[in-house]
Order: sequence, then C-alpha cells, then structure tokens
Amino acid sequence: MYNKQLYNRILLFIAIGVFLIVWLIRGGQFNPSIVGNIFTAIGITLFIDQIIFKLIIWKLRPDMFYKWLTNCPYLGGQWEGTLLSNYVFPDTGEKGEPIEAKIEIVHDFDGISIRMETNKSYSNSYISGIIENEGKQKFLCYLYTNDADKDRDINPKHDGAVKLRIKHDGDLLLEGHYFTGRETTGKMEFRRTSKKNSHV
Repeated sequence: MYNKQLYNRILLFIAIGVFLIVWLIRGGQFNPSIVGNIFTAIGITLFIDQIIFKLIIWKLRPDMFYKWLTNCPYLGGQWEGTLLSNYVFPDTGEKGEPIEAKIEIVHDFDGISIRMETNKSYSNSYISGIIENEGKQKFLCYLYTNDADKDRDINPKHDGAVKLRIKHDGDLLLEGHYFTGRETTGKMEFRRTSKKNSHV
C-alpha cells in the first residue's frame, strides 16, 4: 500500500526533530529530565502519525501521497460497472446477460475494503490489498463473502476471489476476473463515479 521503510524514516526524523525542539525549550540540559523529553517527543510523533497524517491529511488530500510514498493512486469512492459470469442457467442452458453492479471502496492510509451490490446480491471483502507484479502492473485483489437477496436456490451464499487490474491511463479503470466457491468465474469492469464514500 505504501512505502513503510520511507514512512518509518520520516517518523523517526520527526521524532528526533521534536525531541531536539522540546529539549532546547526545556533548557538543553543533560539530566534525568531528558527521559520526559523523550516521552514527550514520542507522544507528539504518534499524534502526528495517527491524527495529522492518517486522519486529517489522508481524508482531505489522499492523492498527495501518490508516487512519493505510495505507488498506487487513491481508489476510494463509488464505482459502477458490469459483471459477466460464465454461469449457465439450467432451465435455458444459456449464460446470462451482463449484470450492472456498484462497488464502494474504502481506501484508508494503511488498509482497503470493498463492498459490492447488484440487484440480486451483495458482497463484502474480508482480506484485501494492492499488489504489484514484476512488470510494475498494479492489481486490487481481495477475498469476499457474497449473500443473495434473490434467487438463493441458484445463488447460495458463497466465498470468492477477485483480481482487478488498476488502469491509470487518464481515468481510473478497474478490470479483471472473479472466481467463486461455486466453481464459476466471470469478468468485471468498473469506472469511478465519485471519490466520496457512502453506502451503495
């Protein structure tokens, strides 16, 4: 998701800088009070990490971290697209039409989760992440649990896996395949309609 070594180095430099400032403000003496300066520096650095970076800056300007701290663009928001399954309906012996779907991606500083809905079912990720292959191509991969609102006899609750290529040639596009525990597969393609998160 992000370059942890670089981020930890940044936090270390911040901690050292905060310690020096606190130490100088408190007189710059080497005595037992220096232990208090160390704990003060640690507390301020944790505040900067958890509140300033991960809560405030990430929520307001998540794209600011792209390329220098993370190699993946911000994916959060609402997406719309289609699913095309290889499932063959037993009564007709034919595959179904493409299914319209919406996904909501919650992309936090150090985590990502995905929720998808169609007019018949909904799914939630329980393991997810962004990976990069040897060719520097990025993929959003996740495992999910799906439950049906309709047609539970032909679409029972099941788990599955998704691998979506992140295409960033201008507009962001997610496209790839999914695999289910029912031994079906399919294609998926999504375009982002909003960067704001709200329940789909």
